[in-house]
Amino acid sequence: MDIGTLYRGIESARGLDGPSTGIRRRILQITERSDRSRTVAALLRGALVGHPIHPALVTIPAGAWTASLIFDVSGDPQTARRLIGLGLVSTPPALLTGWLDWSERGDVARRVGLVHAASNAVGIWSFAASYRLRGKDSLALARVLSVLGLTAVGVGGALGGHIVFKLMDDPAVEAAATPVLDPILDVVN
Repeated sequence: MDIGTLYRGIESARGLDGPSTGIRRRILQITERSDRSRTVAALLRGALVGHPIHPALVTIPAGAWTASLIFDVSGDPQTARRLIGLGLVSTPPALLTGWLDWSERGDVARRVGLVHAASNAVGIWSFAASYRLRGKDSLALARVLSVLGLTAVGVGGALGGHIVFKLMDDPAVEAAATPVLDPILDVVN
């Protein structure tokens, strides 16, 4: 099985449409409440720069977490912990802008976006646990969690790249999302 088959499986996983619709509806209820909330949402979506700012914001936690592993390997766990902390505190703006961008996408991109978010959630929680364990002299487990976290964030990043470079603004994507075997749910959509 190649990576394209996995992407197509996620793209055609119509079982994600229910949760997607509910989450999207809630985001839009919040952002469409008033002129002020619409303005704030537009700014967070990147209205000032003319494109989404989420991809730029994710570089801070992703870079900090990547650097933390380098410091772990080089024998400086204190700096690694500080970098993990930097990644964690820089995550909320990336999450907020990501969900706002996601809420404006079509069904297929939102399906992939949900899996992207789930993978990143595993990464964030892994780094949060790693950070906490480092204060309790559990360095070996903390390092394992950091590797797991960076792996999960890497998978999430690959899915995010797929959304940006394959699915965004491509009207043919919806038509091309043919049903395939969903390897996770083991059903044909």
